[in-house]
Amino acid sequence: MVSRKLKFLIPKDRGELIPIFFTLFLISAYAIFELSVILPTIYDNIFTYKEILHLLFGCYVIFNVIGNLYICMITDTSIDTIICPVLLPSATVTTTDTQQNIIHYYCNWHYCHHCEVNVPPRSQHCYLCKKCILKHDHHCTFLGRCIGFRNIRYYMCFLIWVWVRKFSFEIKGNFCFFRLV
Repeated sequence: MVSRKLKFLIPKDRGELIPIFFTLFLISAYAIFELSVILPTIYDNIFTYKEILHLLFGCYVIFNVIGNLYICMITDTSIDTIICPVLLPSATVTTTDTQQNIIHYYCNWHYCHHCEVNVPPRSQHCYLCKKCILKHDHHCTFLGRCIGFRNIRYYMCFLIWVWVRKFSFEIKGNFCFFRLV
């Protein structure tokens, strides 16, 4: 189980290692900058209640950024875990009792020539991952993963927490600048 999760952390394309390490470097550099520069500049006394609350908020946000990044990277979005039908069903015609209209319902499953398997609707083949991804949104170079049905919520939380971190940095940075001047 552990080796399977570690396998998902390493991208298949070695060229994507640089953006992943760059992302991890920026997250860790920001945390170190927060502790070594911003906190001592804003607060004169050590361990005041404001500094402790600031530190707790910073740790909470960094924990959420790293946690959502990790869960987004280990979540498998491919269709490998879905049992795909061998034969695609033909189109069926159904009627509704209330409107008496004929509704043509066509099966949206299609055949992927690269994976050689029938795939569900809204799934697309990713040429970088070499897999069909369920509800494929995009291939994120900074994470080295495809963003799809199972990990889009973690990806969005990751982006929101990065935005919260950047916004809080802007507020604290302006406060520090005016305090130094």
